[in-house]
Formats: sequence, C-alpha cells, structure tokens
Amino acid sequence: MSLKKIATKQNEIAQRLDDIAKHSGLHSLLVMESTPTHMVVFAANEQPIYSVDDAGGKSNQEGCHELYCERVVDTKEALLVADAKLDKEWMNNEDLVRFGLGVYYGVPIIEHGEAVGTVCALNDKAFDFTEGQPSVKELIGQLKHDIEAMLA
Repeated sequence: MSLKKIATKQNEIAQRLDDIAKHSGLHSLLVMESTPTHMVVFAANEQPIYSVDDAGGKSNQEGCHELYCERVVDTKEALLVADAKLDKEWMNNEDLVRFGLGVYYGVPIIEHGEAVGTVCALNDKAFDFTEGQPSVKELIGQLKHDIEAMLA
C-alpha cells in the first residue's frame, strides 16, 4: 500500500494544502506517507520547512522520539496536540524541537483497512481547528476522504 499510486495527483493535493493554509493562516499542511521506518512527505503547502520526500525517523529508529503522524498511523485515529511545549508526552517531538511547531492536528489515510499515511497541519502558535465555516478540521477531513477515494 502506497501513496505513490496517486503520484499523478500530487500537485492537485499540494494546491489544496496551499488553499487550506491561505484560508487558515496555518504554517504547514502536509500529506505524509508511512513507511516501516519513516514518515515521508508526499505533498506539502508552500512553506520553508517541509518538502516532498523529506523523511522523519519513526520511534523504532535509535534516538528518535515518536512523531505526531506516527501515532495517527499506529492508532488509526485523529490526533490533536494543542501545545507540545506543555505536554510531557510530546515536548521532545522533532517538529517542536527542530522547527518550533508544537500545535498539531492530523487524521489517518486508510486504504483497505490499513493506515498508509496522514493529512495533517502544524503550527507555531495556538490554533482552533474547529473555528470557521468550513473549519480546518472539516477541510482536512474532506481532503482525507478525497485521497482515500483516489486510492480505492
């Protein structure tokens, strides 16, 4: 199972991530693909930190803290981290430590019952993902649904 099978849709997905970022003011919106050892950027909005094919080591790699997206894939559930700086479980997360991005919301991308990746948002300051019409939570949910339909 791989997002690579929808590689022809990568630019379209990146444009939707850009649209959500512009609509919301969020720093980073990503579609991440899960591999056995890493989370890999499949698509990203325009920002200076994350690029396609960037990879973060999962916690099964020596010296690596659990990644937000890794948790989403492992549990097949959405994850909201309101402020990793104040959360003992997440205060050593790579996105916070390296990039100052301690606010996270992500949902799993499911293909044939398996979580193959995530649609997620990261920010450097507090953010209400339920605010607005449509809310960022709704926009991310719709993109997740559309990617899952592309994979079907």
